Amino acid sequence: MDWTPYRRLSLQLRVRLRRFRLHFRRNARRNTVLLLIATYISFHLIARAGHLHNSVDKRWQHLQEFVKPGILGAPPDVELNTKDSVRVQLCDTEDRLCSFWTSDQVWKSVELNRDEAWLNPGWIKVPIGVQATLMMDNGQQQILRYGRHRCDDTSLNCEGINSMVVEASILSAIDAISIACQAEEWLREPAIIHTIYAKKVFSKKDITMIAQFSISRLDRFERAKAVWRGPSSVVIFLATYTDIVELKKYFERPGKLALYNSITITIVKPNYSLGTHSRYPINHLRNIGIQTTMTDYIYVIDADFVPTSRLYDFASTQLISLLEKATHPTAYVVPCLAIKEEYRGKFPDTIKELQPLMKSGIAYITDPRSGHGPTYTQLFLNSPVFKNPPAYEVCYESQWEPYYIVNRNYPHPYYDERFKNQGGDKQSHALMLNALGYRFLVLREHFMYHMDHATLKWTGDGLEQGKQKDFTYFENYAPEMQRIFGSNYRWPRGCTRPLVQSFKRDLQGIGTM
Repeated sequence: MDWTPYRRLSLQLRVRLRRFRLHFRRNARRNTVLLLIATYISFHLIARAGHLHNSVDKRWQHLQEFVKPGILGAPPDVELNTKDSVRVQLCDTEDRLCSFWTSDQVWKSVELNRDEAWLNPGWIKVPIGVQATLMMDNGQQQILRYGRHRCDDTSLNCEGINSMVVEASILSAIDAISIACQAEEWLREPAIIHTIYAKKVFSKKDITMIAQFSISRLDRFERAKAVWRGPSSVVIFLATYTDIVELKKYFERPGKLALYNSITITIVKPNYSLGTHSRYPINHLRNIGIQTTMTDYIYVIDADFVPTSRLYDFASTQLISLLEKATHPTAYVVPCLAIKEEYRGKFPDTIKELQPLMKSGIAYITDPRSGHGPTYTQLFLNSPVFKNPPAYEVCYESQWEPYYIVNRNYPHPYYDERFKNQGGDKQSHALMLNALGYRFLVLREHFMYHMDHATLKWTGDGLEQGKQKDFTYFENYAPEMQRIFGSNYRWPRGCTRPLVQSFKRDLQGIGTM
């Protein structure tokens, strides 16, 4: 047998092994450095994952040193009524004994007669947003709304009251605010903010959809509410003192009161004498909506947007569980798109229905560069081949303004109320979440859309938006964030793979099909 080929192969292997050893010895320093870097990165990622909660808490505590009411994530300085604080007051004729009766209850004669003030009633005071119905022994009813009603008046008979029904009423609140708007001295009074809480009771572990708008958006919001079966909280801004008349007309239309039974409504009448009501306080209204929410999870939208009909079911059954299990603060982003105003076909409710509209240009991404480009809609529109996770991760980028679902139990900032009208209002909030260390995950099978429109005109006296801005994102807010969080305040602190995500965007583009 000829062993020559095998000897040659053995010799070649020995030569290659020797060359490898020499190469390794010559580059030992470089290899050691690379090994140390890899080890450092590995330990850094492990430590970051294990202590992210602590770092977020530390940043949150650090932020509290700079906040003021309504500024830099602090709650607004407004006094809001609660369900229990809205009560009917009854006092005797000498104003010595008084009693209070909470709303949304029926008070029987047995309970009324136990109260000493009822033995000699002098007057009944009904607050804003409450209606008291007195049931008489003779079968008649007396309905009392906002105001102080004396029992010696001919219009109110306090004798023979069998029971009293106290209930929150939208029309009662509107009537009270209407009276205020008609009185000249009330126009100069501070803002009236009153909340009528939803009659339907939801679990605390639910997701509340929050929106704010003026009366011109009442009809548009109905489309969003029609597909959202969960709790909602809306804040209605009366841009002029005549808006209260239109608001009453709306709720007097058939079916409107029933539609809002499951919605918490806050009506805001500003101080018209100051002249600031023409600058729409968008973030102030958002914060009021958050404060009146009873659930642990919130979804803040604008009134023009309509989510898919399956979003609430998915969010309430799966997303809440994912948020509870998250090891660090997470915001689940709902991708948003625009549909051309002239479109008259069926509105999309699934990804399959949306794709042809995107390809034809009927549906498109508004502001695909910075505003909504970081949502990385190409991944959103193309399902993965091997698996289908409910969301994919994106890294924060400057000027991003997504809509998201978050857990309020984590350090969650309010919106900065120094932003008025449009511009920087959502961007500033996303920047704050990123600076605190939030992670952003985009839902893959769900989205929201709105009909595009001409240049937006805010309600009020029609001032140009440029003249209404005394606080801007770039000139005021960004430098303030840099002073608080350092020069790297825009770095995606919660993103697990910032370099990989950046490479993907550079390679495939932003918001492309």
